Amino acid sequence: MEPAEGIKLLEQKFKSVLPRLPLLAGNEAVNFALDNFKRQGFLGHAFQPWAIRKVGWKKDRRKGRNLLIDTGRLRRSIRIVSLTQTSVTVGSDVKYAKAHNEGLRIGLIQTVKGFTRKNGSEVKPHTRRIDQRIPRRQFLGESPYLNARIVRVFTAEFMKSLK
Repeated sequence: MEPAEGIKLLEQKFKSVLPRLPLLAGNEAVNFALDNFKRQGFLGHAFQPWAIRKVGWKKDRRKGRNLLIDTGRLRRSIRIVSLTQTSVTVGSDVKYAKAHNEGLRIGLIQTVKGFTRKNGSEVKPHTRRIDQRIPRRQFLGESPYLNARIVRVFTAEFMKSLK
């Protein structure tokens, strides 16, 4: 085999691998996010553990459960959202995913109308300020560790095509 034929053969092998790379990268990103749920934190430049749940949280039906997991809907919703020949997007269709991943702080003014309770006591009309804060518990995002995982998978895929 002449060198020009060998180069063309290598080029064909590499071109056959290229369409599979975005899917492989997307699968690695989904698995990385699921691993972050197991770790209870985000592995970026350094490990960032998630903020713990408030003590005495009234809606906590099962004490000692993992953070961000009540029904498991958020964790199950992480998937490849869009896939093209050159890019992949990983995300979630759950409405509250962005609030947990990036954190959220809302200040509201609630207006309460006056009413009479069943026991006969009167509640006067008033307003109150409500500060709602959801701490940042990142599970998706840029990470050098994720980039290294993707490079490792790409390298393995190219090496497999050369055999």
